[in-house]
Amino acid sequence: MDALHQLLPMAVGMLISPLPIVATVAILLSARGRSAAPAYAAAFTAVSLIVVAVGAITAVGASSSASGGGKIVVLVLTAVLTLGFAALAVASWLSRPKPGAEAKPPSWLAAVDTITPARAAGLGLLMAVTNTKNIPLELKGGALIGAAHLPAILVVLWCIGFAVAGSLALIVPTALAATGSPAVVRSLERLKAEMIAHNAAIMTVLFAILAAVEASHLLHQLIG
Repeated sequence: MDALHQLLPMAVGMLISPLPIVATVAILLSARGRSAAPAYAAAFTAVSLIVVAVGAITAVGASSSASGGGKIVVLVLTAVLTLGFAALAVASWLSRPKPGAEAKPPSWLAAVDTITPARAAGLGLLMAVTNTKNIPLELKGGALIGAAHLPAILVVLWCIGFAVAGSLALIVPTALAATGSPAVVRSLERLKAEMIAHNAAIMTVLFAILAAVEASHLLHQLIG
């Protein structure tokens, strides 16, 4: 149960995902944004929940089949995350635009202007299953929940809460845009431009922080 405090920084790490956020904003600014954006956010969150559930089920199974099996699953995932996030930080830094060059928006962004709710849901699924940052965090989050020896109903509630918390960066703008406020629209346009321009820098810093956090968790588990 004590290990569940690790879920908060992991959820924050899941929140900061420039491209999924850019997609949310672009969909909200499209002609059918008010119907398409909820479909996109729901699909993204659903995939997150499924991955979290897989991590939880794996840890529960390991805990029941062997003494300390759940803790071993968490330890292995922590080690993999430490190395993976460090590598992704280096890759993001190397992929940054050259000085003076503008960051290019993703090629799929132009098609969002005419997106339908069904295609928005498909895009949400694609964004979620190809998210190299969130997938491992969701697996570890689920493993932490599964290894906490909680009643089944609490495992389900923790999994849902963690998946929703990690998707709030998509859910909150969608809810705010429903008001139709011009100020919200202007803010979304600025957010979209900033996220595209600074995507590489944001992800480099985020991956480096996540690698450091996971390294500290790994040392704590090995020493403790």
